[in-house]
Amino acid sequence: METFQESPSKISQKMKSEVDYKKAAKSYRESEQYIKMINLYPTLHNTIIDCKDENLVE
Repeated sequence: METFQESPSKISQKMKSEVDYKKAAKSYRESEQYIKMINLYPTLHNTIIDCKDENLVE
C-alpha cells in the first residue's frame, strides 16, 4: 500500500481566520459546480417524491 506524507515544513499548523473561511465559502457558492448542484435540487426532490411508495430494496 502506497501512502503519501507531506514533510512537516509544508503543513501549516496555523488555523485560518474567520474572514478566510467566509471568503472561501463565498467563492464556493459562486462556483459553477455549486450552481449546477443547486439547480439539480428540484430534480432530486421530485425523484424522491416519485419513489416514495416504491419497494426499492428486496
